[in-house]
Amino acid sequence: MQILHQKIKLNRPTVAEINLKALDFNIKKLKEIAKSSKFFPVIKANAYGHGIKEISKRLENKVNGFCVATSEEAINLRSTTKKSILDLEGPYDSSDLIELIKNKIEFVIHSERQLDFLFKLKKFPSAQTIWIKFDIGMNRLGFSSDEIIQVAEEISKKTNNLVLMSHFSHYQGSSNQLVNFKKVEKKLTSLKINFKSSLCNSGGMINLPDSQKNIVRPGLCIFGIKSNLKKYNDDLKPVMTLKSKFISIKDISKGEKVGYEGIWTAPKKSKIGILPIGFGDGYPTNLSNQGKVKIKNKLAPIIGKISMDMMAIDLSSFRDISYKDEVIIWGESHGVDKVAKYADNTEYSLLTGLSNRVKKIYKL
Repeated sequence: MQILHQKIKLNRPTVAEINLKALDFNIKKLKEIAKSSKFFPVIKANAYGHGIKEISKRLENKVNGFCVATSEEAINLRSTTKKSILDLEGPYDSSDLIELIKNKIEFVIHSERQLDFLFKLKKFPSAQTIWIKFDIGMNRLGFSSDEIIQVAEEISKKTNNLVLMSHFSHYQGSSNQLVNFKKVEKKLTSLKINFKSSLCNSGGMINLPDSQKNIVRPGLCIFGIKSNLKKYNDDLKPVMTLKSKFISIKDISKGEKVGYEGIWTAPKKSKIGILPIGFGDGYPTNLSNQGKVKIKNKLAPIIGKISMDMMAIDLSSFRDISYKDEVIIWGESHGVDKVAKYADNTEYSLLTGLSNRVKKIYKL
């Protein structure tokens, strides 16, 4: 018997709707803010959960390059874009370095170990762009103020394209760290080393315009997340709306419990609805009895323990509710940054935590 594989349309109502027009709007607005700086948006972690392939294709003719976190992300992205790609963690070993060069990937050098990979390489293309990382306070990756000048001098002998970079230790930017970065720039200039500079993330780009330098690296703000921005808060538009519909609506009596371990008890006769989304989709369990969703422009509480596939909503305050009603988990009318604050989460962890089980729908 021959089995034919057919494409079947499935109708699970939990979807992440990606508004590409909102993305276009945000990019246009942010490029106006960045002025003459080259624009390298960060699209690591599957474009913060929005889909790296689709997002990079949409931005191909709107940006100068892309930043990702890992070598694997960078090399996979090369099949999608002809733009510059920056690997923010840089090579993990010598063979990794060779693959990055082969695929024309720009990379960061942030440690003595990586310098060793670089200088052991017998043939190195002088046109290859190398970014060197100055640690201005994060204490994760990068060279100290005592080391960075010597590193720049050594690497400038290998390449004609050197970029001095760093990263603010605070999402909103830091004027003190900007001062330290400028000191290194001044020293490199006095040594007649040819280089470009890149410092700011989303918050730094907007909150500290002087940090924009030659290249800006905005991240979450391109998707309309504004929690780290001191201004322009009303201009950016959320790109993702996570939504669902009920698969069960029922009445329960006072004193009945809901969900695993019965951590919520009905204080009165109540109406509850069950949504087909849970921690298997990336919705965290610490929002159990804490989170809220939005229905008909009104907030409704999550009740009971969030399970792998489902969560319960208290609908007692709604007069009319049906299976057709759309439930906003987060999105334009119920920001993911607000959802994160219901419990100890961040908008970063919520967006990047979405699993592949959540279907993405791209809308123009």
